Amino acid sequence: MRTLAISFVVVSTAAAVLCMPVVAQDAPVQFTEGNHRDTDPMISPDGACLAFASNRTGNYDIWIYNFKDRAFLQLSRGAKDERYPFFSADSQKLLFTSNQTGKGDIYETAVDGSAGNLQLTTSESLEEYASYRPGGTELLYARAEKRNMVRKKMAIILTAAPGASARVLIDDGDEPRFSPDGQHIVFVSRRTKNKDIWLTGAAGGPLIQLTTSEKDDENPCFSPDGKSILFASNRTGNFDLYVMDADGRNLRQLTSDAADERQPCWTPDGNIYYTREMNLLVSNIWRIPAPK
Repeated sequence: MRTLAISFVVVSTAAAVLCMPVVAQDAPVQFTEGNHRDTDPMISPDGACLAFASNRTGNYDIWIYNFKDRAFLQLSRGAKDERYPFFSADSQKLLFTSNQTGKGDIYETAVDGSAGNLQLTTSESLEEYASYRPGGTELLYARAEKRNMVRKKMAIILTAAPGASARVLIDDGDEPRFSPDGQHIVFVSRRTKNKDIWLTGAAGGPLIQLTTSEKDDENPCFSPDGKSILFASNRTGNFDLYVMDADGRNLRQLTSDAADERQPCWTPDGNIYYTREMNLLVSNIWRIPAPK
């Protein structure tokens, strides 16, 4: 394994501004219902399906909603939790993390449920937030030594292909996501004590700090055109959704509800799906229009 030595750059951004605009929005639309936890929404690249994790049948399983058929499909039925779905570039396969081996490994399965689960990682460490590089076979994910009462530091891992030798791209990072062109990676890091949003090149290079709030920023993702980054932050007392330009400028607040709103996903047709947490036991998937 080779560890890349990467310097980092702190960028002064609009995130440090105390007063920021709140983007006018249509009323949020509730997408899933029930007194359980629906979480981890992820849209397919072709916009045909939404994947998410739910504990509606006991433990967390992966579910698919097909927009054309208006139908839900339970994709996994393991005895252990499965979380963090992510679609392949052709929208035909799905990556997810499963605890079925006891520690948290990355698996791949067919979106239509026609095949079993292919285990891609076998490390003794927890591995999650997996995604494929757009247009390529490289696998990106976050890895920790193990999960205890206090979660250990995460590292961002990049492999040339599933099963290939892994290299540490970033030694303090979590929740990595590629830009649509596959050239950049946005991620979360605690290297400045609390969680902030950072950016780096997929081939390495300087680490650029995009947010500098004293409160936690997390769950970053790019807009489909790569010009904006969407994320969740509790800088106003609870978690709301925010958007900024990909260089960290032009920060805007998208939601201001009293409930926690996290895990945003920006769809190709101009919507944002996200998790709205009512309490520790109940969360559902909601939708708002993406900013213009």
